[in-house]
Amino acid sequence: MSLIPNERLAQAKRLLFMSPLALGDFLYIKTFLAALKQQQPHLEVDIWLDDNRNNQDSWRLSRSKIMQQWIAAEPAFSRSYGCSDSKAMQDQQVEAAKALGYDLVITHSGSKSEQFSALARRISPKGFIVTSLAKSKFAGLLDPWFFRHSDKTFKIDVAALGEQHHITDRYYQLLHSITGLTLDKSAFMPSLTIAPEYAETVQTWLNEQFADQPQGKLYFLNHLSTNKKRDWHQSQLFELIARLTEQAPDSRFIVNSTPENYDALAKAIANEPRLVNSQVALFTVQDNFFELPAMIAAADMVITVETAIMHFATASQRPLIAMMRQKKPYWAPPETASSKVLYASMGKGYVSDIGVDEVMATLAKMPDVSAKLTS
Repeated sequence: MSLIPNERLAQAKRLLFMSPLALGDFLYIKTFLAALKQQQPHLEVDIWLDDNRNNQDSWRLSRSKIMQQWIAAEPAFSRSYGCSDSKAMQDQQVEAAKALGYDLVITHSGSKSEQFSALARRISPKGFIVTSLAKSKFAGLLDPWFFRHSDKTFKIDVAALGEQHHITDRYYQLLHSITGLTLDKSAFMPSLTIAPEYAETVQTWLNEQFADQPQGKLYFLNHLSTNKKRDWHQSQLFELIARLTEQAPDSRFIVNSTPENYDALAKAIANEPRLVNSQVALFTVQDNFFELPAMIAAADMVITVETAIMHFATASQRPLIAMMRQKKPYWAPPETASSKVLYASMGKGYVSDIGVDEVMATLAKMPDVSAKLTS
């Protein structure tokens, strides 16, 4: 039996899903929210992205804007609320959401569960609120007080998922338990639809960047995340490009960057002696989120640290090497002949402890790329 009573779900007009989603989170959970909308077509489903920080960090606001562009392109969702840059802006969003009279609210926010529970009640004074908890303090003895603003609480039952479960299994358990959603496991993995205009924009950009140059294998490389523990060193990136160029001189490389890092990385690439013979183009999203997945879909091989890019590569069915810490292995892409995961098992367990030699050895064993690397 679902936590939201069937009669309340049937009578509801609007549901607000509140979670400080990153790009990878949304890629996976949108499958289940869209399936819920399909099974409950009378229900408007909206997304609250604001992470309750209320600061002006450029990376945070930029990512929020990108997320909202993506959500707007997904037919299952009616509207979204992005990250606020101040308490005043958040208060305005709360009032705008409150005016819509949400019948149902689901919060899923990890360490901020208590804050989101209270915020949900501000938005929906009379709605039915379910808060998903990551952990309970004090063995759960004070949960009734901490989550007094919510009608129900939910915790992922990890034991029921099995040791080798994937993040999609967690999201299904969440929505199934709270709303009664049913979905066959074969439909859990995400898809990503890219409009033709973005594919054309990417192809034009590639033609300009690599004009009159040998058109060899196209690598999409990403060495940075939002956490230094998940970053690869710039020196490792440059060594990888140099070694791949030595083995296949016609190789082309797209290096991904955030807008904040673009100028410094462009200067570093231009001044790196090891890259003098390499075809390297620096890429960052300019106008629309879909430029990124369209670029990934155009690549012959994606090599990335632990970010949403590895999930976009999976959704686009691109050959992939993902470099990850051993923490939270349920986020790892499914391994296949053309999709490999390298875990940081040496040193501090940071992604930078994965050496270039290990990446090169993995590439050489992948059947769809080994021919060009050894020719």
